[in-house]
Amino acid sequence: MKIPQIQLQQTYAKIGIRITKPVQDIEQPPAQMSIKQEHTKMVIDRKPGTLEIDQEQARNEVNLKSPSVLSDDFAQFGRQQLLEAIDAIVQRGNRMAAIKNKADAIVAMATEQTQKPPPDFNIGFIPSYGSVKFDYTPTELQIDWQIGGTQIEILPQKPIHHYKPGKAEVFMSEWPELKIDVLG
Repeated sequence: MKIPQIQLQQTYAKIGIRITKPVQDIEQPPAQMSIKQEHTKMVIDRKPGTLEIDQEQARNEVNLKSPSVLSDDFAQFGRQQLLEAIDAIVQRGNRMAAIKNKADAIVAMATEQTQKPPPDFNIGFIPSYGSVKFDYTPTELQIDWQIGGTQIEILPQKPIHHYKPGKAEVFMSEWPELKIDVLG
């Protein structure tokens, strides 16, 4: 005997998902920046040094005298020579007046004038030590700094953000089904 059979055919349900992806766009504009810088200044105040050389005494010692000093020397030399000449004349007169002492004054005076000692000679072109005088004032240097500054101003910008959300749609792509058949 044939036994009837039950035949079952089943189709499972299928779910479908349709996804739309989200879109995100971010822009960051650069910050606005302003920089101002004042330059540093350097001010230099300089007083130059001075060197003063006084060589008048050295020039006088080597007989390179200025006209005013030379005329003073000549005047003094003339006075001295005049006084010496007057003194010599007075002494000769006194010696001649002393003839009563039985001295031969004229022969002695003639001998003295003809037999003079040789003149002294010395090097005349080297001045004495310390005859040139120096006076030096050093340079004065003063430096003044005027320090500048920096001013920075920053204006930040907000980011520009665009966002489109995504979607997920769920649907039945295949419905479930059950078929039952009896055979035999």
